[in-house]
Amino acid sequence: MSKSAGPVRTWTTLSIAALALTLSLGCAPRFLAHNFTTDYQAHTKVVALAPIANLTSNPEGARAGQAIREAIFDELTKRQDQYTVTIQDITETDKRIHDAGMSDSAASRLPAPEFCKLTGADAVMSGSVTRYVKKGVAGQIASAILSNSVTGSEVRADVAVYDGTDGKMTFQHNIQKKGGFLSSPDELRKSVGATVAGKFPYKKRSH
Repeated sequence: MSKSAGPVRTWTTLSIAALALTLSLGCAPRFLAHNFTTDYQAHTKVVALAPIANLTSNPEGARAGQAIREAIFDELTKRQDQYTVTIQDITETDKRIHDAGMSDSAASRLPAPEFCKLTGADAVMSGSVTRYVKKGVAGQIASAILSNSVTGSEVRADVAVYDGTDGKMTFQHNIQKKGGFLSSPDELRKSVGATVAGKFPYKKRSH
């Protein structure tokens, strides 16, 4: 996949500031179906990434989800030749969602078989932001940006792969990040995107 085919980046200073990344993802809980290789991997050719749902009461959680989705997509496509599946470009996924007259929020809640039918994929990686906290006084956001510090920021999310045929979850990874500095988009990709991509189960067998 060429670099130009990638999505237009939507990083915002606010979402970057909120995702203060200092904890390692190495200890995050994850799940892989015991029959993944025999029952799911073989028939899956295309995996789409659904918009990530915001299950928090903070509207900025949606921006956090969008940033996480883009970070995972970037890192999956970097490693495309390591996988047995093709990662559908999220611009194509979003076009099909919007051409169907559906919002990102509605699409994020679709059952896997419906989402895969809509996008032409065989499986879908979807997820949700379940906790989003940015402590501090709202009026101090600008000064926090200038000083490169955000106190008590925390984001919790989970991503999972669901099969498009039977709708069953075949893989899940939980994300928990918190800390006290502003993360750049590159750091987000490395910390969140690279970790999920490293655990992505559709790997080619090494010879």
